[in-house]
Amino acid sequence: MNKDRFPARIFSIYFLYYAGQAIYNTYLNLYLADAGLSQTQIGMTVSISTLFLLLTQTFWGGLSDRAQNKNTILKILFFGSVLSVCLFYASKSFWFLLFVITLFSMFFVPAVPISDNITLELLENSRWDYGQVRMGGTIGYAITVLTIGFVLNGQYGNIFWMVATLLTLCFLLLMRLPPIQGYRTKNQKTPYKEILKNKNMVALIAFSLVFYMGLNFYYNFYAIYFRTIGGTSAQIGIMMFVCASTEVPCLLFMNRLIKRFGTRRVLICAGLVTSLRWFLLFLLNDPTLIIAANLLHGFGFTAFSYSIITYISEHVPKDLRATTQSLNALISSICSRVIFGFIGGIASEMLGANHIMLVSCVVMILATAVFALWSFKNKIDEPVRAIAETT
Repeated sequence: MNKDRFPARIFSIYFLYYAGQAIYNTYLNLYLADAGLSQTQIGMTVSISTLFLLLTQTFWGGLSDRAQNKNTILKILFFGSVLSVCLFYASKSFWFLLFVITLFSMFFVPAVPISDNITLELLENSRWDYGQVRMGGTIGYAITVLTIGFVLNGQYGNIFWMVATLLTLCFLLLMRLPPIQGYRTKNQKTPYKEILKNKNMVALIAFSLVFYMGLNFYYNFYAIYFRTIGGTSAQIGIMMFVCASTEVPCLLFMNRLIKRFGTRRVLICAGLVTSLRWFLLFLLNDPTLIIAANLLHGFGFTAFSYSIITYISEHVPKDLRATTQSLNALISSICSRVIFGFIGGIASEMLGANHIMLVSCVVMILATAVFALWSFKNKIDEPVRAIAETT
C-alpha cells in the first residue's frame, strides 16, 4: 500500500458501511412499529439481540487477532450480513423478526471494531490519520440519512435490500485491500489480563459507557417520539443528517484539539455538551428546534470514540488490538444497548422518550464530574497526548 496515496478504498468501505448503518439504525424501529410491534417488544428485540452480541463480539475480535489474514474475518462478517438482512422479507411475526435482528446483528455490528483495527494497521507510517479516513463513514451516513428519508416516504420495507446492496459493495472493495495479518501466534500471546491493567483505558471505556447509554436510547426510541410530536420521515432524515455532518469538522481537527488541550479537557467539554443536548431534547417539542439541538452531537461523539480507538492502537500489544477494540465496543456500546433496550422501551412507554432524555442528562453530568476528578488525579492527559502526537 502506498503510504502517501490517499487510501480511497478504505474510505469507500467506511462510506458504504455507514450508509447502510444510517438506513438500518434510523428506520428499523419505524419498520417494526408499522409491523405492529409495541415499544416494549421493540425494546425486547434490542436487548435480546444485544445479549447474543455479548457472546460473539469479542469472539470475532479474538478470531481476527489469531487469523492469518484479518481481512478474511471481515469478509465473513460482510457476507453474513448480506444473507441475514435479506431474511427480513420472509415474515413479519414478532419471534421471526427477533431471530433475524439477532442474526444480522451478530454479523453487522462486530464489523466496526474489526474495520477500525484493520484501518489503523494499514495507516501505520502513513501520512494519513484515522480521522481523515474514518470521515468516509460520517459522510456516507450523513448523505444517506438525509436523502433516504425522502426516498422511502414511509415505505420502510425497502431498507433491507438497500442495506444488502451497500454491504455487497463493501465485500467487493475489501477484496482489493492489502492483507493484514493477525499477530497472535503460538510464539506471541500476550495475556488477556493486560488489557485491563491500563487504568486510563478502563476509565475512558467506563465514561464512554455512560455516554453510549443516552446515545443508544436516542437512536432506538427518539425517532418514534419525534414522529408523535409532528415530525415527518423527511425531518427524521434531516435530523440524523445534522448529527452526522457535525462529525466531519471534529474528525478533521480532533487530533489537533487533543494535542492542544489534552484529552481530559476535551472529554469533560464533550460530557457537558452532551448533557446540554439531552436536556434540550427533553425541553423542546418543536421538530425544527429539535433538529437544531442535534448540532451538538458531533463534538461529543467524536471526542469519545476518537480518543479510545486511537488509545487502543497505540497502547495495546499488536496481538490484542482487535480483541481490545471489540471489547471496547462490547462494554461501551453493546452493554449500553442492553441497559437501554428492554428497560428503555418500557420506560419510554411509561414516561415518554423526552423524560428519558432528562434522565440521560442528569446521569451524564454526574459521570462527567466523576471523570473530571479521577482524570485529574491520575494524569490521564499524558499517555493520550502521546497518542495524538503519533497518530
